Formats: sequence, structure tokens, C-alpha cells
Amino acid sequence: MRMQGKAGVVTGAASGLGREIAKLAAAEGGSVVVADLNEEGARSVAAEIEAAGGRAVAQPLDVTVEDSVIAAIELAKSEFGHFNFIANNAGVQLEKPLLETTNEDYDWVFDVNVRGVFWGCKHAVRAMRGNGGGTIVNTASALSLVADPFLPVYSASKHAVLGLTRAVATAYAIDGIRCNCVCPGDMQTPMIERYWAATGDAKKAREEMESIYPAKKIGQPAEVAEAVIFLASDAASYVNGSGLQIDGGLLSKVY
Repeated sequence: MRMQGKAGVVTGAASGLGREIAKLAAAEGGSVVVADLNEEGARSVAAEIEAAGGRAVAQPLDVTVEDSVIAAIELAKSEFGHFNFIANNAGVQLEKPLLETTNEDYDWVFDVNVRGVFWGCKHAVRAMRGNGGGTIVNTASALSLVADPFLPVYSASKHAVLGLTRAVATAYAIDGIRCNCVCPGDMQTPMIERYWAATGDAKKAREEMESIYPAKKIGQPAEVAEAVIFLASDAASYVNGSGLQIDGGLLSKVY
């Protein structure tokens, strides 16, 4: 029961990693606002959590709208009586080389992946300061540490998330607030499945991707969710400003 007595928000929680974070947080005793642009999906995940005996409420959320981020945090406070964790997980990926990327593409990726996390951190800190502190866990990426030439804007956005995480961590530790991020490799989520499909041969694309991993397989969202809950829990009480690499050893090899 690592999240017993904790209440908070998980963004991008209708599917993929966000869904697994929300489910595990609730299973570990936490109370969760399941927040996502996909309102129907958020309601489905919240219902699944409640059916399993957990506490959850769904909230439509557009992380590119500041008031929407604030509303999700306020809902946690009003619904559960307190707010002390947020998983800023919502994100998008753009598969375009640099010379084909438009200004509109750039704005879209940075609005979701960076500005959305910035607002999640900012308003979480505002709610946590003077109220006993809390924990922030951002979803960064293995591409926060290296780059993919076919994903230049995505790579840049995830580098920014790591930098923001470290800045928030050092600024507000004195207030009892910890801020960390996870840096996952490829995971089997709807996002990666869309990428495979877009290649025209999903089976081949998956096999090629898995072949570069030491264990010849990609990660599962539930495996990364375990790390998120660890960082959000008191078990990680002295972990702050960390970018936890969760990639099956991918970045530990040269070729």
C-alpha cells in the first residue's frame, strides 16, 4: 500500500502508461483523478479502478489549456480532501525528420510535452507548498538522454522535460516537494502501435525495434508504472531530481 493516504492526478490516463499508473496508484491505496483528453477513456479507467475497490474519478483534461490543468488538481482536492502527487504523463510523438517538420508541428509537440508538464509542475507546486509537500513524477523518455534523428522535435521536447524536472526538484525540495522523471525506452502502447502501423509493415517494424534491445523485447507499460509509483511513494523519500532510465539496458550498449 505504497500510496495509502495519497491523492493526486494522472494525466494521459485513458490508455498506455497513464492507465497503468492510475490503476497501480489506486491498487496501492491512492485516490486518483484519471485525467485525459479522451473523456470516455478516462471514465472507463476510473470505472475499472472503482470496480476493483479503488477510489477514482474521471476528468476531461487538455494539458495545452492551463485552466484545464488547474481544474484537475482542484478536483483532487475537492473530491479527496487533499492533493499530494501528480504524474505528468500526457505526451505526443511526431515521426518527421527536421526538414519536414513545420512550425505547427513543433508547437503541437512542445505544447503537449513541455508546456503541459510545465503547468502540471507549476500548479502542483502551488498546491503542495505549505500543505506538507508532495511528489511530482514526469514522463520523460530514453530520448531525454540521447536523440533519434527521425524524431528531432520529440527528442528536444523530452530533453526539456528532464531539465524542467531537475530545476523543479532543486527549487522546491525545501518545501517537502520531490520531482523526478522516468525515462522509458519503447513500450507496447497505442502510440508505438500507431508508429508500427504507419510503416506499412507493423510486424517487421516491431521485430526491428525489438532486435536493438539486449533482451530482444520492448517494455510493458506496467513495468514502467512500477517505477512511477516507487518515485511517488515514501519509499523514494530521498530520491529527487532523478531521471530514472527504464529501457532494458538499451542505452548501456554501443551497437
